[in-house]
Amino acid sequence: MKKYVSLLVSLLVVGSVYADVRGDYEVLGDIPKKGSKKVVKFEEFLNFGCPYCNNLHNLSKNFRKSYKNKVEFIDIPITFSGQSDAPVRLYYVAKSKGRGEEVKGALFDTHHKFGVNVFDPGTVNYLARTLGLADAYRQEANAAWIDEQIAQNNALANEYGVSGTPTVIIESSLKMNIRSMQSFVRMLPNTIEDLLAR
Repeated sequence: MKKYVSLLVSLLVVGSVYADVRGDYEVLGDIPKKGSKKVVKFEEFLNFGCPYCNNLHNLSKNFRKSYKNKVEFIDIPITFSGQSDAPVRLYYVAKSKGRGEEVKGALFDTHHKFGVNVFDPGTVNYLARTLGLADAYRQEANAAWIDEQIAQNNALANEYGVSGTPTVIIESSLKMNIRSMQSFVRMLPNTIEDLLAR
């Protein structure tokens, strides 16, 4: 009985801590205390062929702009079975040149706006040429550091139990539920503001 009461008290305490941070999420680990973070870590698992990822990319532009000094945005592109990882490799080459956001947008547009298969290596080569990254892409696309980054992305996806995209993890602890893209983007600042130190 004593053990049961102790467990119940623990659950109530934990529940009240969770209630301090607003948002619709699954708890993966220890939640940071309300108002404890100077910068909030925001990891987004995405796939360039995913229409929901494309929607989030477009709907969250203002959010990302508004919170660029308060949130560390980490994009983690992954692929699914049967997909070439060529677009992921181009993204990382571009990122190393300070052009990650530009190329991320171009990859999404290619697939979703123009209806061209972004997992076709020929398409990715064409994009690299069009964006002035042909030499860099040819030299670095198969570099060991990119292989390591892709392996790390996959390991992290497994660790967090990512089964689909987009998946957003905040502070390695909150796996955000995205039931409606518009409401998710609208409510996301609440979670971030609750975590930020004043």
